[in-house]
Amino acid sequence: MKKVLMFLLIISSSLFAQYTTPGSGVDWNMDDLVTNSAGTVTGAFPNYTINELVTVSANDKINIAPGVIVNFTTANAGFEVNGSFMAIGTNLAEITFTSPTPDSTGAYEGFRFNDTSVDAECILNYVRTEYAYYGLRAVDASPTITNSTLYKCRRGVQLSSSDANIMFNVIERSYEYGITMTLGSNPVIENNVLAYNNTQATSAKNQISIGLQGNNSPEIRGNTIYGGGGVNTGGISLWVNGSTSFSSAIIENNIIYDNSFGITLYGSSGGMIDAIVRGNEIYNNNVNPNALVSGSGININGGSANQPIVARNKIYGNWWGITIQNGSTVQAGPEPRIGNLFNADTSDDGWNKIYDNIQGANAFDLYNNCTNDIFAHNNDWGVYDSASIENNIFHKVDDPSHGSVFFVPYWSGVVPVELTSFTAMASTEGVLLNWSTATEVNNLGFEIERKAAESWERIGFVAGAGSSVEPIDYSFIDKDKLKGILSYRLKQIDYDGTTEYSKVVEVTLENIVKGFSLEQNYPNPFNPTTKIKYSSQEEEFTTLKVFDVLGGEVATLVNKVLPAGEHSFNFIAGELPSGIYFYTINAGTYSQTRKMMILK
Repeated sequence: MKKVLMFLLIISSSLFAQYTTPGSGVDWNMDDLVTNSAGTVTGAFPNYTINELVTVSANDKINIAPGVIVNFTTANAGFEVNGSFMAIGTNLAEITFTSPTPDSTGAYEGFRFNDTSVDAECILNYVRTEYAYYGLRAVDASPTITNSTLYKCRRGVQLSSSDANIMFNVIERSYEYGITMTLGSNPVIENNVLAYNNTQATSAKNQISIGLQGNNSPEIRGNTIYGGGGVNTGGISLWVNGSTSFSSAIIENNIIYDNSFGITLYGSSGGMIDAIVRGNEIYNNNVNPNALVSGSGININGGSANQPIVARNKIYGNWWGITIQNGSTVQAGPEPRIGNLFNADTSDDGWNKIYDNIQGANAFDLYNNCTNDIFAHNNDWGVYDSASIENNIFHKVDDPSHGSVFFVPYWSGVVPVELTSFTAMASTEGVLLNWSTATEVNNLGFEIERKAAESWERIGFVAGAGSSVEPIDYSFIDKDKLKGILSYRLKQIDYDGTTEYSKVVEVTLENIVKGFSLEQNYPNPFNPTTKIKYSSQEEEFTTLKVFDVLGGEVATLVNKVLPAGEHSFNFIAGELPSGIYFYTINAGTYSQTRKMMILK
């Protein structure tokens, strides 16, 4: 009987043993794991069960097919990736990772990517992950997660020394953080929805939390962040600690509402912050009824090394608009750049709309709780005379121990012409000038001026769009056959005759196209559009075609004579499924093929 019992115990332990792939370069799917894992992975397509940790060795690759459903049945179960891991579903056939125990504190371990993993081959796309401790954890690794849902995980995404790509996902109802990062992480976090995270609700574990250790400079743009769990949960928090630590984070074009606060930037012990906070809409962040501890649209806290640029934001309906402090006492503190028309830098020229941030009968659109002065020129305060604006700002006028806020001149709310780029490129056709605007008001157009010797001359005019809040691209070709170093500038003209010059760009006309070149498409991977660039030194009949991995032609982008010079083509994937594709160009005797990836 004892022998039988011992035998049963051995069998039972083997059924629940961790499994590590062989490290011999295998390229496996879930059925291969079932065959080789000695019971750690069981099932058949589409339903599988994993009862312990599966470690993907360096050199090995795991592919999860669209439509697969994986149930993790123990707390230790999950995937730890040291090699490659591709879970690429589709919008019609999502991949699901779940647990029979719907526990947001973490029913199973989830996913961890380590430093030996192959970043370009660690991709989760159209994946739904539920009830994991980590929806995605990356340590010295930079995987990509797109078009996916992280639902009721303990932590949606946790990054350490990671430059992960986190785009077009929904991260909701995490028990703690939606996304948290530290130790030198610089991820791209774009176009996600983060909602109702920190259901634990016992402390300020914010929807996106950056810091505390190392230099963390993420790019956070285009996200919608709302409904923080509990009264303590804020939208985005950035904490930089120590005089050798810094952050150059970019936080732009996000919509942040119904949280404890919108954005907070905290530099402690000399931590340096030169972040850009731009183009965000931040409103109704007042779910904490105690306005003395929370409720700012933007809070800037710490010492003088905290110097973010705050521009083109719309901040309204919070307990406070912008608050500036160094702890709870009145002392020298941050030096944010909320609008300074006295310096040469145009990136900090204000253009914020800050209004209706009200507690009871009092408006607090900007509160300076420090002794140093703050520049806040060129902002729209929702009222348009100095006395009314003064009533909505707390500073030296209200208490002589505080610094002043310089808010004059202020902005009346009319958007100017904002030039975002201006470039010049030489080709056999001449010099191609390209420029773009983000917004325009009363824009008659642009005079193009060139300097080939000592003086500027007008060489052309391109009509403007009048008034627009959408980005607009412009171009002009200077076909004069000149040589040497040429300088160009734009003279933007309003309908009322007001003018403003752009920066000067230079080009050497001898830099004509020599030879043939097919560039790598960008972005890559992409969904649904990418750009392919090609240059030729001669006029040639040219074809540019796209093929799938089986060699089947799926698209023809070019089938005509192209002049010498540089060309750019957009490829729209349309209904093509995710996967690897090839694009080939043939021009005369020249032929070249490159690879690209569609991720849907």
